[in-house]
Amino acid sequence: MKNTGNRSVVARLALGALMVAAMTACGGGGGGYYGVAPAASSPSAPASSTTTVTGVAAVGSPISGGTVELKCASGATTAATTDADGVWTASLKSTDYPCVARVTGLQGNSNFASMVNFIAVPTTIVLHSVVTAPGTANITPLTDLIVGILSGQDPATWFASATNAALGGVITSTAVSSALTQFKVILASLPGKLALPDGFDPLTSQFSAKQGDAGDDLLESYRTALSAAGLSQTEAATRAAGGQTLTLEAYAATAFTTPNLTTIQVAAAKTVAGNYTMVIPDPNRGTMWLYGTYDQDGNMGNLVGFPGFVTFDANRVGELCTSSASVVRSQYVYVSDDLVPVTDPTELQGLYFDEYEDCARTGTSRFLEDGSFVFTPTGEASDAPQAGIAQAFTAAGLEQQKANGIAVLHAKAFKYTLDGITKYVYVLVSAKKDSTATEVNGDTDYVLMGVSFLPH
Repeated sequence: MKNTGNRSVVARLALGALMVAAMTACGGGGGGYYGVAPAASSPSAPASSTTTVTGVAAVGSPISGGTVELKCASGATTAATTDADGVWTASLKSTDYPCVARVTGLQGNSNFASMVNFIAVPTTIVLHSVVTAPGTANITPLTDLIVGILSGQDPATWFASATNAALGGVITSTAVSSALTQFKVILASLPGKLALPDGFDPLTSQFSAKQGDAGDDLLESYRTALSAAGLSQTEAATRAAGGQTLTLEAYAATAFTTPNLTTIQVAAAKTVAGNYTMVIPDPNRGTMWLYGTYDQDGNMGNLVGFPGFVTFDANRVGELCTSSASVVRSQYVYVSDDLVPVTDPTELQGLYFDEYEDCARTGTSRFLEDGSFVFTPTGEASDAPQAGIAQAFTAAGLEQQKANGIAVLHAKAFKYTLDGITKYVYVLVSAKKDSTATEVNGDTDYVLMGVSFLPH
């Protein structure tokens, strides 16, 4: 009897197990269950989605047919080829970011080429960038500087040696934002004090490598400024990585020339080599490149390419001369953009000026209290007062009767404070109104400047 009872208990337990299994298999009447709940399944990682990143590789002109390589924090790598406009596109998983990018291509102009017998020979150029997320990621000399700042070393060296973990640790949103702030300071240290267009991010803003596009224009200005600074792209990126500026001191100025007070933005700087450099992109005469040294007062001590020059107060104002048929003529008068424009010419009344034309002091001048203007040539009697000089400071200018016609005098004035003294400078540009207008010496077009002084 005892053995038979044990077999009955076992049978009942087995039957109960079968019933539970059957009910569980049928869903338990709406998802419920009897007894112990089924074990929960382990959560699975979210599936990676495919994303696209695209951008422009350019140096002012597009890098056409260049090879773009990406190394990502996930360990993924990929490559793409730039088209005729420098545009490249690559696919990555959403979990691959961030990445570092490198473009290798050929360029054959300006600062990115070797010059042999004045012929641009295509050379290999290598630039870098970072890709923080799907979307736009440009590769330009500007992004190359940012990579230098981010990594703290030469971008090429970092691209070659950076590990996956290093990429994720270095390319963070906070670090990129900080690098962009430092980049703006370094960019402003180039001749002309370059600045980013409003709302433009070199890394992620869409642009076209075509003339007239704000981003492309900046790259062109950068290329000119970098060449004027005497630096290669590699040298610039290395200095940026070390937290160094690209010149010792940068200047921005405005040059005035004929006809009719033509205005040109000038880029200048004291280079890391200690020289003075200036670029005048004259639309009528081509770009003028000036190189020189400093004298003990901080003005230009000599100047290569121009037969004459006069500068004052650490190059805040100056006159530059060219020559034609062995005759030296004042071509430009420039003033630093730090100077303040004088909007009311009556502010000049009662002031004395040294006047310079053809890069030589020709006499003194004075704006009289009645609004007229008197010039006194060196060693000679004063000219008759010229009335209505204030008209020269208007957009219309002051018409002057010449030997065989009419010329128009245009003027501007500026002021600045030095050693507690306010100084003034005026710019006068005379241009023919018609082809018959001539001076006695046969010349009407001229540029001159006056620098104020305190009479003894």
